Amino acid sequence: PLVVFDQVLDHVLRIDRVLRQPMGHCLLVGDSGAGKTVLSKFVSWMNGLQIFQIKAHSRYGIDDFNEDLRGVMRRVGVD
Repeated sequence: PLVVFDQVLDHVLRIDRVLRQPMGHCLLVGDSGAGKTVLSKFVSWMNGLQIFQIKAHSRYGIDDFNEDLRGVMRRVGVD
């Protein structure tokens, strides 16, 4: 059986409430290993949404960010 703690369920509900809103988006900030990625991917899957995650590395800079932003804008249909 899957055990879900109350705090996890609270976070799932918060993320779900935000992503269900028109133009809903969120920026999750917290300690590494706290479950931000897992919870956001789970809620996105529940709602049939696609997510984009920046893959930052030691040389990630403004040009990389601009390219990532262009890619996201192309995916959502903005020129």
